[in-house]
Amino acid sequence: MPDTALVAATRELIGEEAVKLIEILSEKDETTDDELIQKTGMKLNNLRKILYQLFDQNLVSYRRVRDKEAGWFKYYWKINPTGLNILLNTKKRKILSKLKDRLEYETTNIFFMCPTHNTRYTFDEAMEINFQCPECGNRLDNVQNDDIVAVLKIKISEIEKNLAESS
Repeated sequence: MPDTALVAATRELIGEEAVKLIEILSEKDETTDDELIQKTGMKLNNLRKILYQLFDQNLVSYRRVRDKEAGWFKYYWKINPTGLNILLNTKKRKILSKLKDRLEYETTNIFFMCPTHNTRYTFDEAMEINFQCPECGNRLDNVQNDDIVAVLKIKISEIEKNLAESS
């Protein structure tokens, strides 16, 4: 049975047909195109398209051997055990970058909110609308975002620690 994180990543990135291939590939060390076609009933072009998508995501690898009788290349596919970690770490770095951007936004702005509509405005936005809600006319209240900043710092720290451990 394949790693559940690998199945989830494959499903999200490529789809159900690719999950079927991952499940078959996890049964053996290596599997040929012919074996995969027999087990899935897929057409060769579609099979290779999905395999190359998996390869592009670093989830599978292959080796190529020339068949001496036919002169064709035979491909032996297998799951790339380190590929999932590379993929997950790449995603974590993207999330980390977005969290850091959001932390900067939260720490460099002062916020105001309409008590009725819960619409949040930066100081500059609130100033442009005269500190009144454009929908109901209520006065905008100053809002502390300490809780948001604290959560962002915790999440950033968790991801940084996780990335350091997996390096």
